[in-house]
Amino acid sequence: MQGVTKYKAVKKYDMLRGYLEHFRQVSINNDTPALLSFFFAQGQAAVPYIRIPYSNTHLDPRVHVFWIQSSRTGKSIAWEFVGSLLKEAGLRTDSFTTGSDAGLIGGFEQDEDGNNTPTEGLLAGRKALNFDEGSIILTNKQHFSEVVLYLQQACAAVGSNSNILVKHLKPGTIEAESLVSLWITTYPPSGVKEYVLTRGIFQRVLLFWRHWSMDMRSEVENIRLDGFFNKPKEDKVSFDDLVQYFKDLDRDIAKRVCKLAEITPADWETKTRPEQEEVAQSIMHDMFSVEEEVNVALRNASEDYFTLVENMDPSTSEVVASFIPGLNNYTMIFATHLALLEGKWHIRAEHIEMSKEILFDLYQNLIIWLEGEVRVGQDAREKSMSMSIWKEAYEACSMVGFDDIRGDGWVRKKHLLDGYCKKKGNCSLGTARNHYGKVMGMFKETTSGRIAFVRLEKGE
Repeated sequence: MQGVTKYKAVKKYDMLRGYLEHFRQVSINNDTPALLSFFFAQGQAAVPYIRIPYSNTHLDPRVHVFWIQSSRTGKSIAWEFVGSLLKEAGLRTDSFTTGSDAGLIGGFEQDEDGNNTPTEGLLAGRKALNFDEGSIILTNKQHFSEVVLYLQQACAAVGSNSNILVKHLKPGTIEAESLVSLWITTYPPSGVKEYVLTRGIFQRVLLFWRHWSMDMRSEVENIRLDGFFNKPKEDKVSFDDLVQYFKDLDRDIAKRVCKLAEITPADWETKTRPEQEEVAQSIMHDMFSVEEEVNVALRNASEDYFTLVENMDPSTSEVVASFIPGLNNYTMIFATHLALLEGKWHIRAEHIEMSKEILFDLYQNLIIWLEGEVRVGQDAREKSMSMSIWKEAYEACSMVGFDDIRGDGWVRKKHLLDGYCKKKGNCSLGTARNHYGKVMGMFKETTSGRIAFVRLEKGE
């Protein structure tokens, strides 16, 4: 994945860059989770108020994250930053390690007189919820299989019937509406890929996997050691600025809802959750104005996602492509978040394009991991074999020449990648791009209009 500093959204928004700087000081070399955590936090701030309409239903602005990475690489301490920020901004947080259904959904407590009083579970209500050892849900044990089903329901759109968690108990029935945002982390447990491909929860979260090499660990440890007795630099955006941003965001969105619904903030606060939901859905078509080009940008984004699976083996591509509807949903959700970052109630095609840039990389990273083509390092023999396949793919392409100093021997880069995919047993285009990055020195690149061309370097 490209470094997050190259993303247009990171370049454009000072508050987002400021957030990333603070995250980096706590959890080193974890920029992609840092970026996702911003949307995670902002989604929790916006969840009572914003519904994103489409057809005859809607989405909500929450962002759920599942982060798979080696132990002792900054996952747990990252939550220290995110959780502290949310608490300071007045947003609820909680953590889950293990527990009963009652702990997740709620139950009943009996007083001395034998009266049963309902209790709230972790998945009920509005809160940012941290699963620090997500590996516990990646088992076939009956209890944790049920936990996964509850998590799937919690991810369903707020305000839909699917989002209501129901548990029938002897004293009565518990019904819990879930407005939680899920932040799940784990080391890579054995068999995790099978769970990713077969459990629906993974199509509802943004999944980020990353291998940490020994060199990365050493580099990060050196950075950490340099911090002893060194005062952190002062950032342009302070921690207090970040806290105030989220407080102001909550206030401004609430004011917008009240203005459109023609009620006062006091009226909103006195309403029950079902009444608040009715208000949020009644004004959701008026909450944002939308640029005409947004739908075209969405279709273009979806087509780009599909290019990553178009050359895969059919038995694999069917499963991997099932992630794309969720990815398209997140593209619209991220675009809404970027409009909020600007403090404007207008969604533009540019917001879609900036969102796609981030999510395309995330999806490509997921595909490469699932295909199992990633290598921690290549020995000389492996590298030689890889270069040989690239050369065969190049020689099978139709070559063109330019009437200038560039000369002959050029092939379209897309044709080269397609040819490589076929020679690798129909691997995905995402994997081909990843492998191309490792042998990029073999080829010289140029463009003609919007078309990219490559030529095998002499001597290769």
